[in-house]
Amino acid sequence: MHNYKFLDCLLVLLIVDIKYVHLEEISESKGLGDKFLEKMIEINLNVQKTLERLDKKIDSGKERNRSVLSRLLTSERRELLVEDLETDGWEMIFRATSCNGQNVYKAWTTGASTCSDKPASMERSYSSHFRNNIVSNWVNIGVKYVKYAFYKNNKEVAYVKFNATGSNINSWFDKSRVLASSYTDLTSTSVYNIFSIAGYHIPGSFERRFHINKAYGGCDVDIGHMVVSEEIPPKKGCFWDIHPTYPQFLYSKINSVDVWNRRMFGRADYMAIFINI
Repeated sequence: MHNYKFLDCLLVLLIVDIKYVHLEEISESKGLGDKFLEKMIEINLNVQKTLERLDKKIDSGKERNRSVLSRLLTSERRELLVEDLETDGWEMIFRATSCNGQNVYKAWTTGASTCSDKPASMERSYSSHFRNNIVSNWVNIGVKYVKYAFYKNNKEVAYVKFNATGSNINSWFDKSRVLASSYTDLTSTSVYNIFSIAGYHIPGSFERRFHINKAYGGCDVDIGHMVVSEEIPPKKGCFWDIHPTYPQFLYSKINSVDVWNRRMFGRADYMAIFINI
């Protein structure tokens, strides 16, 4: 049983075809019954051809819809390539991996437990931290800009861009150098209690590196934007310092600072550092 919007059109075709069965045809050699039967067969064939064309159009439409849906799903799952991020002069020189058990601060400052082979994509893995050897020669390469960013599920979820002129491998990460950010309240004029790569570290208690934080006032009112949470001893630190695996790249999922102890923060797969010379 066909259910098409074009049934009205078919009815018109039927009427148009029938009207050509003129009255004078009655007097011809063939009887009215034979003539009418031939015409009805012709009309039936025309209707069948029309329905077949409609079927093909509908099938074609369904195929296009499936194709569009397939492209959307493929686009959603497409891995993010590092070369996609290295446009307009940007180069990724460091990428830290969450949950791989390796200290990020030591990897950045000393190169400990890092590899120098740049990864090809931001697809989730648990590889060693990547560190380009150029980092050790920072003061001699004339870095102009730095981008610090978090990535999750092949998407950039937070970033800060800095003016790095005249900086070293640590001093570029400073509030006075902020040029742009994914957060509206993360600017060079905003107030922070901590904004540094060294962050806030109490040996035997907690280790918060690459820390951008608004205020401390006890665990329940600590608020900030981004932090690299390194491994800590059991039952130490605040609730928001405690995770099943380390390191963790925590970021506010709202467009401003958030209360860390609410544990509504996001956990990124990667932390990456780009330079522009």
